[in-house]
Amino acid sequence: MRYKKGFTLIELLISITLLSLVLMALYKSADILRNSNIHLFEYLQTSTKSLKGSRTLFMDILKADHNITINTDDKFHRLILENTRNSLYGEAQAKVIWLVYKEGKTLLRVEGGEYDLPLKNEQNVHIDVIAKDVELFKIYKSKKKTKILAMLKLKRQEPQIFMSQNLQTPPPKNRDQNKTNKPKADVK
Repeated sequence: MRYKKGFTLIELLISITLLSLVLMALYKSADILRNSNIHLFEYLQTSTKSLKGSRTLFMDILKADHNITINTDDKFHRLILENTRNSLYGEAQAKVIWLVYKEGKTLLRVEGGEYDLPLKNEQNVHIDVIAKDVELFKIYKSKKKTKILAMLKLKRQEPQIFMSQNLQTPPPKNRDQNKTNKPKADVK
């Protein structure tokens, strides 16, 4: 009798079972990877929005002249840049105010020519919503006024902290160079 070399029915069933187990494991790992990619995409979308706001704040500070005011009276700081060359609306010199609107804790950027808050009817400004659910918006100026530290934290996100250095300083006060200090005459 000759034996034919081949697979038995039991060997085929075992190999099909093992193959199905491997395919189920691969499917599960592919599903986990897909869910991870979706979660990462959503996170990157929200962080990109907040990064755009941080980039705009950085450029506003960097391109501002020396006239920068920080109002620290509230829980959130208010940043007032009297003159900045970083205009989102094509103005040569723009006044920009960064503030947190208390309702909804919304970070706003207000840009315009000459205006004061609260706004009056005839004042033309652009108001951009930068972020919502702001937990922290603090701005600090160094003693020499050449550096500004900005801290921004949104709900469910990591805090963003950056420092702008070598800011413009006010021009030196002109002293009359023609003046000479004459000694005072003694009055007797």
